[in-house]
Amino acid sequence: MLPHDFDFGRNDFEIYATMNAAKEVGGDFYDFYLLDENHLVITIADVSGKGVPAALFMSISKVILHNFALSMKTPDDFASVVTLANRQLCHGNDEMLFVTVFMGMLDLQTGEFVYVNGGHNAPLVCRENDFDFLDVGKSCMLGIDEDVPFAQKKIALAEGDKIFLYTDGVTEAMNAKRELFSEERLREFLNREDKSESLESLLNNLHDEIKRHAGGVDQSDDITMLVLTYHGQKKL
Repeated sequence: MLPHDFDFGRNDFEIYATMNAAKEVGGDFYDFYLLDENHLVITIADVSGKGVPAALFMSISKVILHNFALSMKTPDDFASVVTLANRQLCHGNDEMLFVTVFMGMLDLQTGEFVYVNGGHNAPLVCRENDFDFLDVGKSCMLGIDEDVPFAQKKIALAEGDKIFLYTDGVTEAMNAKRELFSEERLREFLNREDKSESLESLLNNLHDEIKRHAGGVDQSDDITMLVLTYHGQKKL
């Protein structure tokens, strides 16, 4: 269900993602796709529960969000993508599942990044070689209340800026002392890493760091990560 081809044959961005499920089937997902030549959509999400019901709700959520994004007319409609998806996910949700979602759209010509958060962990943005958390405000997860509003925000990215998305399996990874990996450890790790290394190496190194922190304690939640570098019009 998840895209694994990270080579778009383009110079204006790079992307890489991983998903390590805690069970044989997981409830996390990531997605990325071009709406047209100039707009890239990225999504990360975490469904409540585990096993087959969560995986089915995950696949439905992924398809619904993708389809509404493809029907969008202008970037100003981006909040409506999440709003309409939420309404559809609320209908017939007999299992009472919900999904947290962060969804963003990058204008590959201007660097404008429009995003909507649905109760998900705040991503980190790297500017001038420094990672810090993105302001996502307060919001509700999808699948709970069909009338809840969703708002979009936007920031401007410069050449070389990065966006890192993740699920709470990263920050809530626990060791034998019941210490969480935590948001602060995540931010500190990202800022220690060599910003020039490949995106694949960055995520692999972070996964190894999470395993070291856990110290052999079994993984209790899906660990999903996605990182995007915006290169703009710079030739690589």
